[in-house]
Amino acid sequence: MPTAMYPGSFDPVTRGHLDIIKRSSKMFDRLIVAVLNNSAKTPLFTVEERVQMLKECCADFPNVEVMSFDGLTVNFAKKNHATVMVRGLRAVTDFEDEIQLAHTNHALMPGIETVFLATSIKWSYLSSTIVREAAHYRHDVSKFVTPNVEAALKKKIEEGKA
Repeated sequence: MPTAMYPGSFDPVTRGHLDIIKRSSKMFDRLIVAVLNNSAKTPLFTVEERVQMLKECCADFPNVEVMSFDGLTVNFAKKNHATVMVRGLRAVTDFEDEIQLAHTNHALMPGIETVFLATSIKWSYLSSTIVREAAHYRHDVSKFVTPNVEAALKKKIEEGKA
């Protein structure tokens, strides 16, 4: 079975992301959760913090590896022998952006395929942005994230960074 890669910023990882990870880990022998280190953005969590949170969240999935990368996603995929890109879709608006990325990735790396997974309805409204915003205003986000992520968010708020 091919190696798959699920790239994203995961700032922070949500239960919606974990739903996609859990489901796609059953479809592939190896799934790399690839945390983007995007120098053009200012994330709440460092790439190292995001990788650590994901490793904790994915500890029960033996075929899932968490790694960070910068640069083009297809270059990271090629370096790690991934031939499938997994992408989660919440709504039709996500599809418009994601199909453009899928075509671009295929043009840059012929042979890479993109698999779209519809996010479970339970999480279809959820995004990292919503979680950060709710946490910033000190709302309970425990239904959106795992306990380790919730604790990390609270720490950022206490430090005045969120």
